[in-house]
Amino acid sequence: MRRIAVAVCLALGSASPAFAERVIVKCRQSCDPVAAAVEQDGGRVVQRFKYVTALVAEVPNLFLPRTRDVVDAGAVRKDLIVRAISVDKDAAGRELSAAWEAVSLAPLDAQALAASDASPAGYAGNNILTKVQTLHAQGHRGAGMTVAVIDSGIRPGFPHLDLDGSVIGGEDLVVPADHSGYSNLDNNGHGTFVAGMISANVVFGFAPGDRFLSAVANECPACIFNNNFIPMVGSAPSASIYAIRVLNKNGSGRQSGVLAGMERVIDLRRAYDDSRTEIRNADGSYSALNIQVANMSLGGATLFPGRDIEDELTNAFLDNDIVLVVSAGNNGPSGSTIASPGSGFGSLTVGAASTAMHERIVREFQFGLEKGAKYRPFSGTQMAFFSSRGPNADGRPDPDIVANGFASFGQGFSAPPTGINFASGTSFSAPTVAGIAAVLREIVPGATARQVRNALILTADPTAIADGSGPNDRGAGFVNAAAAAEMLKADAAPDTPGAVGGTNKNVTANLERFSGIETVSRNVMRSTGPLLPGQRFETFYRVSPNTSAVVVTLADIKPGAVQNQYFGRDDVLLAVHSSKMSAVTDAAGHAGDYRVFEYRTSDKTYVIDNPDNGIMRITVSGDGTNASPISAVIKISSIEDPESGKKTAKNTIADQQTQVVPFVVPFGTQTLSVKADWDGDWGNYPANDLDVILVDPNKKLNFSGATLNNPERAELSNPAPGRWLAVVQGFSVNTTTDKYTLRIAADGDVIK
Repeated sequence: MRRIAVAVCLALGSASPAFAERVIVKCRQSCDPVAAAVEQDGGRVVQRFKYVTALVAEVPNLFLPRTRDVVDAGAVRKDLIVRAISVDKDAAGRELSAAWEAVSLAPLDAQALAASDASPAGYAGNNILTKVQTLHAQGHRGAGMTVAVIDSGIRPGFPHLDLDGSVIGGEDLVVPADHSGYSNLDNNGHGTFVAGMISANVVFGFAPGDRFLSAVANECPACIFNNNFIPMVGSAPSASIYAIRVLNKNGSGRQSGVLAGMERVIDLRRAYDDSRTEIRNADGSYSALNIQVANMSLGGATLFPGRDIEDELTNAFLDNDIVLVVSAGNNGPSGSTIASPGSGFGSLTVGAASTAMHERIVREFQFGLEKGAKYRPFSGTQMAFFSSRGPNADGRPDPDIVANGFASFGQGFSAPPTGINFASGTSFSAPTVAGIAAVLREIVPGATARQVRNALILTADPTAIADGSGPNDRGAGFVNAAAAAEMLKADAAPDTPGAVGGTNKNVTANLERFSGIETVSRNVMRSTGPLLPGQRFETFYRVSPNTSAVVVTLADIKPGAVQNQYFGRDDVLLAVHSSKMSAVTDAAGHAGDYRVFEYRTSDKTYVIDNPDNGIMRITVSGDGTNASPISAVIKISSIEDPESGKKTAKNTIADQQTQVVPFVVPFGTQTLSVKADWDGDWGNYPANDLDVILVDPNKKLNFSGATLNNPERAELSNPAPGRWLAVVQGFSVNTTTDKYTLRIAADGDVIK
């Protein structure tokens, strides 16, 4: 909230602290005039980017009149937080991760990797269905390939990476700097787990009767060799890892640090292409490196998918012959929840599937043998409920492809050397694909990054996902490494860039044109038809301005004749996502801005008060644990705000502009209600973001209206009587200006 506090200080005529804010500014053609304007506005440039026309600046406040004069609307952005993408529990509180301890370990050499009787666990485990085992058996395991992992760095001491020296070096670019270094046991374990999904190469031993060993033996006996041993094999076990640390110990970091990490990868590759020698420096960094693939298992929200700075930078990877693989996000199951930079045109965006074997093993580990098939009776591969779905606000379907991301087997979160983990998220499906991309580049070294990306998409298998999912769930399908290799060897993969979406400012038009999705409004009643376990039925519902509530009724739930034996019933998951069109979080920090997220077996009506203007997504899914198809009826209607048309103020506001509206709260007022809405809501591409901050007579600030909501709302009990201020800020106005309406009411009476 510091950015707003500074704005209010200036609005009140108070001094603001020097360099109180860190911003990213998108330039037009050159950043030279922008840098000069930043200095004239009292700021300083701390970083310039090479592959997108943008810079990072520290500034005293966000008004920056001279800077705004030389950039486009919406060009000045807060340096936001980006997070690692993983998930621990589902909405019912069921654990999606677990930890255990092996009793012994040993390396897997090349001969063991090639032996069919020694390596099935790596294939039947994390690499199930990918067909990469065919390529491994032919001797292609990513040797000579370097994969950059832009993440949280490495926790040393884990044998899945250490035994064969998979990690060749790295750099620490976390903002703000904490000086932990790219390799430190105190680093967040996310990057270590991700790196292992690419290049793990170890076998673990377990005691007879061990819980995990018994669960694996029960569900995948071929995954065990010599009675007690289970290999952990990455999709490119002979590839090298270069760790770019951009996330701190908490698994988060500034967007500017992520952008710096992305540019650093490109710099290293360009230096190599310019014939500079690959030499490891004393601190583990390189000055030149032949990086063929990069993985980013992180992301955040965007108001302008495909066209903001981080998304634009994805194109530079393809331009410099680097395959960029990015997690889709864990904000599912509703649509239009793809995380940036997965929403970039140049990203190979990967969603998470859930295989029956993975879930049954972890459930038997958690709850006992023979419980796996009862817990997860559907044997087909599903989409994981948490996997972010498309389309993007410009209409492009997403993700591009999928791989398993449920209960992946790896190391990094527990104590080395024998601590193992089972982790879920698109964070772990993406590196599986990144490793496959490395193997493909080894097999066909003449193939370009665009060709590798396109081959993976064009050969993905939609039939491998058995839950009826469509392109906005599973993209082109489950990754098929062997088929992609054949396409590349035949020189049949096109050398073309990623698809771009629409530019219509109306999201409804983009959805219909590029994804064939119809947006509905007013009174709606729809039948889901039979939903397979894990299958979605979604309604894109237009919430008009001056809507006080949306009423959603889930009715006529009809399960099949055979139901889940473990839970004693089948059910549906009702997920109602706000109109925010990106990978946002709710007020509590949970992935996805869900107003309803509930498993149901019976009818229920939900009144969703104060919805965002834009396109709400109402998603009914067959629970992934169901035994049979299930159906339901969904009814949706809107309630108009009875105070519609009444206002305290109405005005036009520009990007980063602040306007102050004074008002008087009468003595004895019990409830003060504030509402501000504007034209550029989440149904627009790009969307705009306005904030409202209240200042009471004692100059105490209230930030309830400073969110990503539209309308912004605040409600205060027993407000102090006297003169108040409503400070309206155009925090991110991507259009030239926007029109807003402000309504302030004291005990229901609108203050003029």
